[in-house]
Amino acid sequence: MSKIRTVAIGAVVSTATVLLLDTTTATATPDRDDPGIMSSNGVTLAGDWNGDGIDTAGYYGKAVWHLRNSNTTGGTNIEFQYGDPGEAGFPVVGDWDGDGIDTVGLVRGDTWYLSNFLGSGFADVVLRFGDPGETGFPVVGDWNEDGIDTPGLVRDNHWFLRDTNSTGGANVDFTYGSQNETGIPLAGDWNGNGTDSPGLVRDGTWFLRNANSSGPANVSFTYGDPWPQHWPVTGDWDGDETNTPGVVDFNQGPILWCLRNSNTTGIADFCFGYAV
Repeated sequence: MSKIRTVAIGAVVSTATVLLLDTTTATATPDRDDPGIMSSNGVTLAGDWNGDGIDTAGYYGKAVWHLRNSNTTGGTNIEFQYGDPGEAGFPVVGDWDGDGIDTVGLVRGDTWYLSNFLGSGFADVVLRFGDPGETGFPVVGDWNEDGIDTPGLVRDNHWFLRDTNSTGGANVDFTYGSQNETGIPLAGDWNGNGTDSPGLVRDGTWFLRNANSSGPANVSFTYGDPWPQHWPVTGDWDGDETNTPGVVDFNQGPILWCLRNSNTTGIADFCFGYAV
């Protein structure tokens, strides 16, 4: 394991896909302070850790990141600590510098601590986005097709997206979903146009929109069982530059990932176990 990497807590400076665990039935869109989101079970996530154009499995728990470079059964390829012992920050994943490799970050309140490499050390970028004490659900995406992932927040059905990794307000905001939305928010490039846009998963049904604006889903389909049986995750599993669904089943040993290569109803194209 790499040496402990602590983020720059004292600094004052002007997102892939994250999966919740052990969350009880929600009455509104989950936020980072819902019971169980940062449980002892940790958080599963996906990203392109080696720049090969394919997103693969990852796991975060107690400030330690465990990443695998292929969607096949096996153990961790990359492991390091980023964050402090007892870390309360929310984990995010994205390509913060446009180099084609996803790296990690932590969100504490309205402060985002982003690292540009997969290892120990201090945050490369620290920014503020949101309100002091922010509990909105963090999402990450390339909102403007510039090849760089930047922050977003979801509060109920209101999405706030920023186009740069710098302190400031939302460049785009819109509503997507219902008031008191219970779906799990996620973001991805659903149609391969180079821009990430919103999605929601409610009880095993995926509702994906191809624009960062208010309106209905462009695509909806059923994949997986309702959570907490299956937890949704999304990524480009086959290198075709389109994000598609996946589910993670923690009732299996090792943890079972089942991924699909199209945004349609159907069974998994492949499954594998990933044990941390």
